[in-house]
Amino acid sequence: MTINDKIPYLSTPLPEDILRFSRAGYFSKALSLIEGYLAEDIPEALRGRLELEKIRLIHLPADFPYTYPQAMALIHETIPDFTDEEFAALEDAGRIDCLFVEGEKKYFSRFFETLTATHPDIAARSNPSLTLEAVRKAQFRRETMKKIMEDGGLQYHIHLRAGLQVKDEFFAPGKEMLVHLPFPKESSPTSHIRILRTSHNPTALAPVDAPSRTIAFRTTLTENAAFWVEYEYDSTIRYQKPEPDGVSPLQPDFDTDEVLPHIRFTPFLRSLAEEITGSETNPLCKAEKIYDYITTHVKYSFMKEYFLLDDIPEYCAINRKGDCGVQALLFITLCRIAGIPARWQSGLSATPESIGPHDWAQFYIAPYGWLHADLSFGGSAFRAGDEERRKFYFCNLDPFRMVANTEFQAPLLPEKKGLRADPYDNQVGECEIEGVGLYTTQFEYFHQMIDIHPVPCDFPEE
Repeated sequence: MTINDKIPYLSTPLPEDILRFSRAGYFSKALSLIEGYLAEDIPEALRGRLELEKIRLIHLPADFPYTYPQAMALIHETIPDFTDEEFAALEDAGRIDCLFVEGEKKYFSRFFETLTATHPDIAARSNPSLTLEAVRKAQFRRETMKKIMEDGGLQYHIHLRAGLQVKDEFFAPGKEMLVHLPFPKESSPTSHIRILRTSHNPTALAPVDAPSRTIAFRTTLTENAAFWVEYEYDSTIRYQKPEPDGVSPLQPDFDTDEVLPHIRFTPFLRSLAEEITGSETNPLCKAEKIYDYITTHVKYSFMKEYFLLDDIPEYCAINRKGDCGVQALLFITLCRIAGIPARWQSGLSATPESIGPHDWAQFYIAPYGWLHADLSFGGSAFRAGDEERRKFYFCNLDPFRMVANTEFQAPLLPEKKGLRADPYDNQVGECEIEGVGLYTTQFEYFHQMIDIHPVPCDFPEE
């Protein structure tokens, strides 16, 4: 059993002494206690949990590097008049994440990115161009949405290059490397996929229907070099407007189970699902109620590594904040609790202006089939006061997507022995050297848009 196979053990409770010190931020003491337990004869599930917790505690402080003076200094680089009172108010409102590390209060590495991404007034004070960029992106999405609704759909041909390179200080010449790069799979809206060229001879290409599709390279390098793949595909969106009256009385039950450690039907989430859906019995209306709740109650926030979270959906529901993947996983879990098939979908958001990792969700309603829900894009529209755009991202997407994953926590082919940089998803790639997995801080990923253009397509009204 590899360390990745032990991920479900994260649902095993920690011994209270370890929990006490780790939650208080005294990580060295917690690590010492873990070593003591591991030296004893303990159940396999507890051993696996402690091995994983040991890794988490070693890496958790790196996500919280700033002291208060350092955090304020970072803000003052672009907002010199930002006050202590403003900082305190944002921290009290849960918009600035902190953690105690060995007794010292430290702040999240991406706290300022969250503020500029979700507070237009702070973005304008930091860099007026950020506000203009946000307005331009919102307008672009709105124009895309209008075209999809008017024409019945939209299709783009996309050609890009994606890859990663180990940072020089972590490169090991002469040692075997295994690299996985996300690769498009046949899953709506992605189709007609073609490899154009690669940096090295690939070892394996996962099947077109693999739950987490990758192209893999296994080689030994004497000099550090980037691994990349260049590919093209079509992204096709057909406008969906399912009607509650058209929903079949018979619905499937696939993709409705728990998947430990995160898709868990906890008492709190069961209660929340019941509170949101109430007496509603139509599964389409139930899903819409769940979508409405998340997009109007959960605030967007950059997150620490998902591996460092105990229960992602419950974290999101209780703290009412999370990034695209955290929100998507809450939607999936609540849908499954309500008996609605739901699954993960992720890869890239690839527009003419920018490319970046992104997560969203799918849910199944017979006879309409798989429908999409982009919670973070819907939430962004809500914050902008654009109700039409918020509603669009329930059942629909824009065509600027690359789908590589349709299952949360899916295995990679060939198997990776070392702990994955992201044990749950694969948007940017994975690398290990001689069986030791590298973390995202140890390599750099990149995306390059080579060509993107609309493709004429007939979308007849049904």
